[in-house]
Amino acid sequence: MNSKNTFPYNCLFLAGPTAAGKTAMAIQLAKRLNGEVITVDSAQVYRGMNIGTAKPTVEEMDGVAHHLIDVHDVTAPFNVAEFLQHVEKILVDMKERGVFPIFAGGTGLYFQALFEGLATTPPSNTSVRARLEILATNELYALLLKKDPKYAQTITANDRHKILRANEILVTTQKKVSDFKEKIKSGHLKELVPKAYFIYRPRSVLYERLNHRAKFMCENGLLEEVEALVRKGIETNLNAKKAIAYQQPLKYLKGELSFEKMVEELQQANRNYAKRQFTFFKRLDYFEQIDLEMISQEAFIQKVIQDLSLEANLEKPA
Repeated sequence: MNSKNTFPYNCLFLAGPTAAGKTAMAIQLAKRLNGEVITVDSAQVYRGMNIGTAKPTVEEMDGVAHHLIDVHDVTAPFNVAEFLQHVEKILVDMKERGVFPIFAGGTGLYFQALFEGLATTPPSNTSVRARLEILATNELYALLLKKDPKYAQTITANDRHKILRANEILVTTQKKVSDFKEKIKSGHLKELVPKAYFIYRPRSVLYERLNHRAKFMCENGLLEEVEALVRKGIETNLNAKKAIAYQQPLKYLKGELSFEKMVEELQQANRNYAKRQFTFFKRLDYFEQIDLEMISQEAFIQKVIQDLSLEANLEKPA
């Protein structure tokens, strides 16, 4: 079966919180659907960020092609617009080869942009940005609260990147971020008709998995990975160095945390991130919520096949 067949949906969105089991599920689905995985992860794009992002190994990929992994240098910021540009090119290639696209990951903003398009915000103004850069984050946030409280309340008070951009838009256009509501989709992105699932596990189960993962990472190469990334310049890229699983080891290597405290803070950061993912995806009502503790892997795969209305005789696993 390939993407040239006729059925209601022409791609699959498989989202979920960190450590839910998205990667393994996506690989099995790809095998059954003649598919390839397009990774929807804002950190796995960076070369060298492997252990901390739980990037799948070649063995784990099990012969299934994965796109948008290791496509960017760790010193260069990567954003949603660049993500969409990459996806455009990948979709052209997949369509020509008759391959079914399976988008899998946990970066909510990227999934939202795939489905809804990007807001038409104005281009960056370097001179305005330079003037704003000298202000502290709390000062910028205070300005934003005063000028655009609606948007300010949707972001955290320490998210300097978003706060700075919002103030830049205010100064440049005299308009609020919330005024730029229209979203656009271009090229092959317009053709996407996804069947979307948010797969998860109950929080008690998920948190246990997250705690184990954090400790295992710290004891099995994460610190050495971060040391190598520091030598490559990760600290020049705010997006990369603030990624989950990298902030705490950086503090440890600078002597700011003990090993035990580092593990504890990483476990907490993972749990907090999972909470934010649950909250974000609940707002996206086009995602069907699936509790993986209530359905077997094979039953879920069969459900996906049925939902996609695939009629071919798909080979069952041995």
